[in-house]
Amino acid sequence: MDKIYHFKELMPISDLVQRVAGKLLEHPRSKGMQLYRQWYRAVGSTIADHSEPAHLANGVLTIRVDSPVWHQQLHLIKAELLAKLQPLLPDKEIRDLRFRQETLRMRQTRPPAATQPPVPFPEPHPSDLQRAEQWLQEVADPELRAVLFRLLLTYLTLKRNGQDPFSQGNRN
Repeated sequence: MDKIYHFKELMPISDLVQRVAGKLLEHPRSKGMQLYRQWYRAVGSTIADHSEPAHLANGVLTIRVDSPVWHQQLHLIKAELLAKLQPLLPDKEIRDLRFRQETLRMRQTRPPAATQPPVPFPEPHPSDLQRAEQWLQEVADPELRAVLFRLLLTYLTLKRNGQDPFSQGNRN
């Protein structure tokens, strides 16, 4: 008997790879964590204790806020916050901030204080860059190539620095 498959939607293979390999790609250097760190750096610890970036789409950064009082306060200083944030994230092209009251998700994982810079992700070795480019030259789709390149480079860099992301100790 043949199985019948129903697909709700078709998705680009680059999105599929991103979903499957998400844990490996969600490294402290990931876009979300960079956004979170820059928000913390721009607003300081007092505001960051009550807010966090939730979503960036079409130049609008949505911020989670933990109370109505902080929602109102941040709305009043929105222009100032935006002015502090934009220079820290020039590639994100943030043009507006929206505030949404809800439970903070990152409260337990605050970045280190400004005096203690975060531990940087090791820079990729030139030979790893070369290997990744060579392995992926046959991939025609540019989005898929970009996701696979990021995944492969992250793997090679972690492996070179003594961390195997696929070892039993790193699985959840």
